[in-house]
Amino acid sequence: MLRNTLGIVNIEGNNVHFGDVMKHRGVQAFGFLGRYRLIDFALSNMSNSGITEFQVYMPAEMRSTIQHVGTGKHYNINSKRGTLRLLNSATDPNSVYRHDINAFTENIHYIENSTKDYVLVAPSYFIYSQDFSKVMDDHIATDADITVLYKNVSDAKENFIGCQTLKFGEDRRVVAFEENHGKYKNRPVSLEAYIMKRTTFIDLIKRANKVSSLYWLKDILRDTVDQYKIMGYAHRDYVACINTTASYFNTQIELIDQDTRKLLFKHDWPIHTQTSDSSPCLYGPLAEVKRSLISNGANINGQVENSVIDRDVIIEEGVVIKNSLILNGVTIKSGANIENAIIDKATKIIHPIDIKGSETSPSYLKPHQII
Repeated sequence: MLRNTLGIVNIEGNNVHFGDVMKHRGVQAFGFLGRYRLIDFALSNMSNSGITEFQVYMPAEMRSTIQHVGTGKHYNINSKRGTLRLLNSATDPNSVYRHDINAFTENIHYIENSTKDYVLVAPSYFIYSQDFSKVMDDHIATDADITVLYKNVSDAKENFIGCQTLKFGEDRRVVAFEENHGKYKNRPVSLEAYIMKRTTFIDLIKRANKVSSLYWLKDILRDTVDQYKIMGYAHRDYVACINTTASYFNTQIELIDQDTRKLLFKHDWPIHTQTSDSSPCLYGPLAEVKRSLISNGANINGQVENSVIDRDVIIEEGVVIKNSLILNGVTIKSGANIENAIIDKATKIIHPIDIKGSETSPSYLKPHQII
C-alpha cells in the first residue's frame, strides 16, 4: 500500500488536441461511458493503491473538475487521515506557461511541505486500471531512481500520436525517451505515470526551470535520462489515450463491447465516481435499442444502436441514433437522424435534421444549443 506516497494528478500534456470540442471544460472532466469522468481513473487507481494525500492540478477551465471531484469523498479519501488539494496555475487557456512544470513551481510549497517520501505523478487522459503498489514494489526491488509505467501497443501508427515512447537498454532500464510520430506500429508507449522519491521530483522541477520556462516534466526526464536510473514497468491490460476527438469517440464506442469492457473494469478494482440518484431508464413501447450503454434517467422512445446515452437524455419516437455519444440532459425530438456524432450536454434538437460524421471525424454539437 502506498501510504507513504503523495499522489499527483497532472494536467493534460501538449500532445492533447481537442480544438473547439468541449473547450468549456478540461479533459479531466470529460464525460465517459455515460457514468464517469476521465479523472476518475487516475484518482481511483491512486486511492485503491492506498494513497491518502492527493494533489490535483487543474486546467484553466476548472469549474467542471471542481464540481465533480469536490471533497474527494466518493474516491474513499478519508477526510480525517487524507488530504485532497485542487491546485491551479495559469488561468489563461492561451498562456504559453500552461504546462506542468510551471504548475508544480507555483505550488512547490505544497510538495516541499508534504511528509511523504515518494510521489506518484499521473495524468488523467490515459485510461487504465493499475495497482500502483505493484509498481512501487518493483521500483524498490530494482533500486530505481524513477519508474515509468508503459504499455506495449500494436497500434502506434494510428493512436498515441505525440506520446513519448521508451527505448530500453539492459534489464528494462530506459535509455531514451522519443516522440511517437506514427512511423512504427509496435511501440512501448509511456503512460506518463512516474514513481520517484519526493526529493528527486523537486530536483527535476528545479532543473527544468533552469533550462526553460516552457519545459514539461517529460522534457526534463528526456534530457536527464542518463543521469538517473529510470526503469520501465509494463502495464498488461487495457489502455486508451484520450488525446484527440477521434480517440475520445472511438474508445467509448469500442468499450460498448462487454468483453472489451472487462479488460478495463475489474470486479476487485472499482473505478469510483460521483453517484447520481436518477431513476432507472424508461423505455417506451416503440423503443428499439441494440448494443448500447444507456444511463439512468434516460427516456428512450426511438431507435438507438451502438451508442452511449448519458443521464437524463430524452429521445423521442422517430429518432434514429447510431454510433454516437449523447451527453447528459440532451433532448432529441422526432425526425432527427444522428450517426457518428457527439452531442454535448443540454442541447435540444427540436427540428428534423441529419447529423452525420465519420469514425475519424465525428460531428460535434456544442452544449446548450437549440438546433
